Amino acid sequence: MPDLSAIPTIALKDARIALRDRFLLAATLALVAAALISLITGTVAMRTDVATYMAAKQQLLALGKSLGSIAAPEFYPLKLMRGTIEQIEIMGAVIALIAGYRAAVEERGRQTLALILTRPLSNWQFLAAKLLGGAGLMATALAFVFALCAVVLALGSGIGIGANDLLRLAITWGASTLYLSAIFAVGFGLSLWLKSPASGLLYAFALWLLVVLVAPQIGDTMDPDNQVAGGVFAQLSIPKAEQTRIKQGFATYETIRNGIEVSSVTKHYERFTFAVLGIKDIYTGKALGPIWADKKGDAWFLILFTLGLGGLVLLRPIRADRLTKET
Repeated sequence: MPDLSAIPTIALKDARIALRDRFLLAATLALVAAALISLITGTVAMRTDVATYMAAKQQLLALGKSLGSIAAPEFYPLKLMRGTIEQIEIMGAVIALIAGYRAAVEERGRQTLALILTRPLSNWQFLAAKLLGGAGLMATALAFVFALCAVVLALGSGIGIGANDLLRLAITWGASTLYLSAIFAVGFGLSLWLKSPASGLLYAFALWLLVVLVAPQIGDTMDPDNQVAGGVFAQLSIPKAEQTRIKQGFATYETIRNGIEVSSVTKHYERFTFAVLGIKDIYTGKALGPIWADKKGDAWFLILFTLGLGGLVLLRPIRADRLTKET
């Protein structure tokens, strides 16, 4: 039975090196700042709305009137996480790519990879340790981001957050860790396999542009509902029966549009997290059970995509004789 004790040792070493990397630290802090700016702006607006409602409520009570004369609004602080998710999709993915690149060149630059592999350590153990270290780094950085977001929501929204909200944030943190771990694996694998790590990083960024920016945007742009506030059918006051007939006429178009959109792991991540957090209106206030039943396909795609990329990296052998020529 192979000795697996070296895997956590290498993973922890990689994580410590990454945490001391000033560039990655600065990039992570920039992600935190961007997420918090978006979140704080939203919480200020929500806190104002809550204060306005409470003032109106107190005024009615002071006049001896029934509270039924004003509609009690429903506030959902987790909907304010939209900006944070979007920052993770783009800025977080860039950080993960660069972290993967640096994990690959860390051994290549010092030409220590061949020396490591002369020890009783198989290729897959070394690669698994690197991937595990990267996943741990992503999980730690995201835990910091989500912890700060939870504090801001609890203190700044005016209504606080409960245990159910914290559970939803934890689920979103897990999905975000899977997503960024997959992006890390892309940056790490390409930078390790190609003769030039810089070429690997360039190819990784090309894939990032295609998967994170181009495919989702094409799908969104081709959706007419995204071009009109409230949706085309709602703005034109088209009856439900007529909506169904119109959609049937554009079934092929919608299949192509949706196919382009769902080819991106970013879109699956977004759809799942937007549903869990209630950002998308049809899931606002819904229990997690029905959300899982509706969005488990997106969750499984994210899980299998991440595991598949990790498996691909593990299965490809390291050509140490070629890598040691790097300077």
